[in-house]
Amino acid sequence: MTGVGLIGGGRIGSLHAGNIARHVHARLVAVHDAQPAAARVLADRYGAEVAESVDALLANRDVDALFICSPTDTHVDLIGRAAAAGKAIFCEKPIDIEMASAARVPVMLERNPVPFMIGFHRRFDPSTRRIAEHIASGDLGKVEFIRVTSRDPAPPPIAYIQSSGGVFRDMTIHDLDLCRWLTGREFTTVFAKGFCLVDPAIGQAGDFDTAFVCLWAEDGVHCVLQNSRRSNCGFDQRIEIMGSLAAASMDNLPATQTSLLGPRGKDSDRLPDHFPQRYAGAYVAQLDAFLDAVRERRNPPTTALDGLAALQLADACAESASKGVPVRVHPLAQEHAKKAPASELIAG
Repeated sequence: MTGVGLIGGGRIGSLHAGNIARHVHARLVAVHDAQPAAARVLADRYGAEVAESVDALLANRDVDALFICSPTDTHVDLIGRAAAAGKAIFCEKPIDIEMASAARVPVMLERNPVPFMIGFHRRFDPSTRRIAEHIASGDLGKVEFIRVTSRDPAPPPIAYIQSSGGVFRDMTIHDLDLCRWLTGREFTTVFAKGFCLVDPAIGQAGDFDTAFVCLWAEDGVHCVLQNSRRSNCGFDQRIEIMGSLAAASMDNLPATQTSLLGPRGKDSDRLPDHFPQRYAGAYVAQLDAFLDAVRERRNPPTTALDGLAALQLADACAESASKGVPVRVHPLAQEHAKKAPASELIAG
């Protein structure tokens, strides 16, 4: 059994806590939150302790691994402290809002090597993984183009918008990671546009609620992304990939596969409410992969460098949308990133 400590008792922390508590190879040992009442709710629900401080959680010998589900601006500090304590680390995305801070993480992990995983759960969705299998087997031939649509059912609270780092770092970053993973490419040019079509208050908070992104690699492989904070049909998740030999796609998955055929035509169930429902299986598979890596003391499949590369692209999207021009990206070469100091990482 892997003993897990969790920091952050909000929506995503609650989701992970439930999966950890139900897992045959894990035990939720302790929970910490800046609001003790939030930690108490999860601890009571899953039979865990409440850790009064981060230091107390990290000093707990029954804690082998730490889940970081706290606000983004706390991630880097917690990663450094957990690595120094020898704890395996799962960190929700993004690593940080600022590249200068996020770039410290590979240096921390080189100094204190522990398994580290960044939370890009969509890589573990069975439908998405099937697309990856088709690509790896050569069924598609050479990948040439990807289109990804991600639209949330409704915007989050304005208080969340104000601290999220913007739609590109908070929402689009998942699609940017998918494009890197599925194509095996590092993208060198980004063009992005942002709009406020849903809620004027989001624009007043300095963000966009609707976004369009086009990115391409040196060999011409390109991707088009469409994001929105609102979808009247539910949680909208679609992927289309064109290759030189074939195409693959992932359409929306309704709550059930049942349909009703009657005089007025065909009716099917609505789409899932949001990501906890649509990607429930992906979160469990992601936890499986993390726990396997912890037991084997190896790097999980989504690394700190994946987090940095996706954040770098998100930064380029934000810059492009602000300036109205394409932005050139100098990708973080992995071997360079492992050895370079943070200042070089930022420069790429």
